[in-house]
Amino acid sequence: MDDTTKKNLYNRLNRAEGQIRALKVMLEDDTVEDCRDFIIQIKAARAALKRTSEQYVLAHIHHCDIFPKAEREKKVTEAINLLASD
Repeated sequence: MDDTTKKNLYNRLNRAEGQIRALKVMLEDDTVEDCRDFIIQIKAARAALKRTSEQYVLAHIHHCDIFPKAEREKKVTEAINLLASD
């Protein structure tokens, strides 16, 4: 995996981590006044993690080009099935 891809994944994970940290602070400080805001923040964190997993699978698929065709197809299918099971 190239450095640019790693950096993008790392940034996405940092974004999700920040959203989760904000949720924890809201609970710790008892500042959740509207459950809608809390749920929106949860959905944003989930979306960030989902997009990270999608980007990782795309990078993984490109890496699979080095394998023989049968093995490559197996690895790509496994990755896609795992991603689709979300």
